[in-house]
Amino acid sequence: MIKKYCTVLSVFVSLVATCFGQQNDVVFFESQKPIEAKTMLERDERTSLNVGVLMGGGGLIGADLELLLGKRVGMQFGAGLGSIGFGLNYHFKPYINSQFISVQYWQQGFGDNHYASYLGPMYVFRAEKILQFGIGFGTILSKGDRWERVWKNKANEPKGNVALMYNIGFYFPL
Repeated sequence: MIKKYCTVLSVFVSLVATCFGQQNDVVFFESQKPIEAKTMLERDERTSLNVGVLMGGGGLIGADLELLLGKRVGMQFGAGLGSIGFGLNYHFKPYINSQFISVQYWQQGFGDNHYASYLGPMYVFRAEKILQFGIGFGTILSKGDRWERVWKNKANEPKGNVALMYNIGFYFPL
């Protein structure tokens, strides 16, 4: 199982690296500098609020607050309807509205309503303004009482310990 997980993780990281390996920020003339990127750096926005579907740890509706700790490394904390989540992010550009890869922890449900907890990598796309979506996969760390109630019929229970993680919503630099 570990070998399979490492293989899938390697393919995921390779795909993300390949997608952005051809981007080039070489500027030959001052007039060619991207205006939006320069504006974001000058304003030094270091936090963002993300709101949407399956955010805040995979809740039906949730929100995350992201804080940039350095030029490209950020940390996010969130909560949703019956969920919490945490993430450590690495941005491809040195500003908050850039795309990033992340290691996410999601917990869906609490107490008797705990469904499952996940840990895994995620790629998050952020458009220049407002829209973001993420996709990744997570290893199931724990299954709660709700998992057992939902999957009473073991024949229909999902196989394996890996689940698809995704979300879509809006982000607002603060």
